[in-house]
Amino acid sequence: MPNPHHQQGFTLTELVIVMVILGILSAVGIGLFASTGSYATMLARDQFIASAMLAQKRALANTDTTHPVTLTLEQNTSQWRFRIEQGSVQFTDRTADRKSTQLLIDGSAAVASQLFTFDQRGRVGRNVQLSFTGNSTHLACLASTGFAYAGACEP
Repeated sequence: MPNPHHQQGFTLTELVIVMVILGILSAVGIGLFASTGSYATMLARDQFIASAMLAQKRALANTDTTHPVTLTLEQNTSQWRFRIEQGSVQFTDRTADRKSTQLLIDGSAAVASQLFTFDQRGRVGRNVQLSFTGNSTHLACLASTGFAYAGACEP
């Protein structure tokens, strides 16, 4: 026969421990969502790298030897736009949200539009350092060989 005075449930210590753990998790989670500007800069950098790699591949494919492949980076107050073209053919058009961030190219503020031209061997001719800056800074390098990667350009 069960004891009628024995109650089942959580102790006060168990409840306090659960509340402390939930408080810690929510404080960490709020910090991640509060700084969306760092995600915007990281996404813009990654979109640039992906676009540059695609432009290099298109240039190496040599589908049109009379026109070079161009990657145009445009910016307005709300977004960045990455457009790949060869002659009159547009291959892709990607965008990334700016969220109060800025772009530096080789240490100078980027103008409204920046053009990168890839020759038939996929090269751009010189190293270009891009710095997407907001709550945090994310670097990208477009090497003279046409290869794009995250981080600072090698000398």
